[in-house]
Amino acid sequence: METTILKILLIDNNTDNLTFAADAILKAIPGTEIFSAQSGSKGIKLAKTMDPDVILLDISMADDNALKISSVMKKDKALQLIPILFIMDLATDQKARIKAMKKGAEAFIFKPIDDTILITQLKAMAKIKERNILIETQKDKLESMVQLRTQEIKQENIKFIKSQKELQESNEKFEAYIAMSPVGIFVVDRYGRYIEVNPKACQMTGYTEEELLNISISDYLLPEESSRGLADFRKIIEKGFAEGEYRVRKKDGQVNWISLNGTKINDNCIIAYCSDISERKGREQRIEYISFHDSMTNVYNRAFFEEEISRLDTQQCLPLSYIIADTNGLKLINDTMGHSAGDTFLIETAKVLRRNTRKDDILARVGGDEFAILLPNTGSSEAQTIMERMRSECQETIVDINHQKLELSISLGYATKMETAESLSHIMKIADDFMYRRKLLERNSFHSSLLNFLKKSLFERSQETEEHAERLINLTRLLGEAMGLQASQLDELQLLSTMHDLGKISIDNYILTKPSKLTEDEWLEMKKHPDIGYRIAMTSPDLRFIAEYILCHHERWDGKGYPQGLLEESIPLLSRILAVADAYDAMTSDRPYRKALAKEVAISEIAKNSGTQFDPTIVKLFLEVMSVSDIEFPKK
Repeated sequence: METTILKILLIDNNTDNLTFAADAILKAIPGTEIFSAQSGSKGIKLAKTMDPDVILLDISMADDNALKISSVMKKDKALQLIPILFIMDLATDQKARIKAMKKGAEAFIFKPIDDTILITQLKAMAKIKERNILIETQKDKLESMVQLRTQEIKQENIKFIKSQKELQESNEKFEAYIAMSPVGIFVVDRYGRYIEVNPKACQMTGYTEEELLNISISDYLLPEESSRGLADFRKIIEKGFAEGEYRVRKKDGQVNWISLNGTKINDNCIIAYCSDISERKGREQRIEYISFHDSMTNVYNRAFFEEEISRLDTQQCLPLSYIIADTNGLKLINDTMGHSAGDTFLIETAKVLRRNTRKDDILARVGGDEFAILLPNTGSSEAQTIMERMRSECQETIVDINHQKLELSISLGYATKMETAESLSHIMKIADDFMYRRKLLERNSFHSSLLNFLKKSLFERSQETEEHAERLINLTRLLGEAMGLQASQLDELQLLSTMHDLGKISIDNYILTKPSKLTEDEWLEMKKHPDIGYRIAMTSPDLRFIAEYILCHHERWDGKGYPQGLLEESIPLLSRILAVADAYDAMTSDRPYRKALAKEVAISEIAKNSGTQFDPTIVKLFLEVMSVSDIEFPKK
């Protein structure tokens, strides 16, 4: 498959900045073609020559040079379709951002530059350029068609005027002319009442000729289009010609788009030529929707949200409230249950937020797990009520993931701008801080709930798993007590016995239950589970203290284990104890690929691998415990 290479133009009067930005881009998107210029004139000349996908300007360039360059480029027809991405300091105030957007910036990226944000923004800008080119092409094509059609109409009008006397003398010829027209023709009087229509006009409206002659233009237009349509009608009467595009409702209720060219024939006769442009309008609307919406959740995207910030940050919208929502545990869900599960979590979260926003509120996904909401003309008390309603509904919303039920969890914060002089960026910072404080309070509870969910999911995937954990708890406690471990270590051993295989939650069930020997690729996949379990445990305060034991529970005394190849006592003690107990229980339990071994055979195998696979001291103690203990662990 062919990969698209991005072309990036960097403009900065500082050589170090150019070098740093180029290195950051190449690190984030290897293979990118990068061009650089140290002055605006050189940058403009280079942009015309190379036609880059994105132009990066540093807003910190002296004397507003970057803004001047952006303004010049946006006025240049050869360059105005190329998106401009400003690099600015995080501390740059909102006025500077608004000023940059007025000068043509499509988006911003803040220093220090984050690789993920850089990749996302560059690719988004490239798509914006594609969209700009597509829209411009369609616009040029449409203008050409309109000009051509206008000329045709003018010529037809000339012929019509010249032949008016003949047409009046021959009504049959007039009716034939109208009837054969490929476009809808409406003849109306100065009051907007239809006095003549052709068959195409009837087809377009769904009305019969008799029905149309009893209604007027305003009856055909949608109510919200009436004022504009009537204004254009007055323009025809006053100036002789007008054109426009309008939404209309057919007799059956279907809404269509039409293009209309109207010409004044005399003081009481106007002829309008209409074509159905619904299909073209539909394409344009789909392109616009994709440009401003997040494809996964169907809420607005960050680019649109940034535009709305500048639009709503006005005196008329005060008080202006801002709510920030962060999805809890998304990374853990992605790591353990796959990105499709994480996507489901995000989609359901977006639905809850959308249900609790109003018509004029702006809801957008502004990050991987973050949503933001602008609430114009909304005070602090009302914003808090809306936020609490969102939190409450999330707590009551249960998501079905892999046939398991998991409660939605989000952390929210809000703040309200009351005065024009207040900085909206400062208000947003207050809301962010509020949200992060809430996140710290809610994190432990959610992670505990999620881990119970994962544990239940793991046990349900394999009938043996829970029973295996119970047997390991008994055996490791015997070994731990014989070694004189402290009570806290015995508790850690018990938790480790239960959760050591947590990483298997991400392993394909086909591999876990395969009745025959694993292939090399399947075995490599299986060997990932200690590392996955470690990463899961590190995200939870409840499991973090046994994370290293989980990581090391398949290491060998002779250094030939995995995933790190640790040797002898560099392997944590509790991992070494679990390794012996786990191996014994595995041998004495039925497996998909073999029957259980006898207790004596298993003990002999443990002894045989002393000093290679297992810690010899622990093996010696294990043999002593098994020789004096007549306990039989249940095999369900």
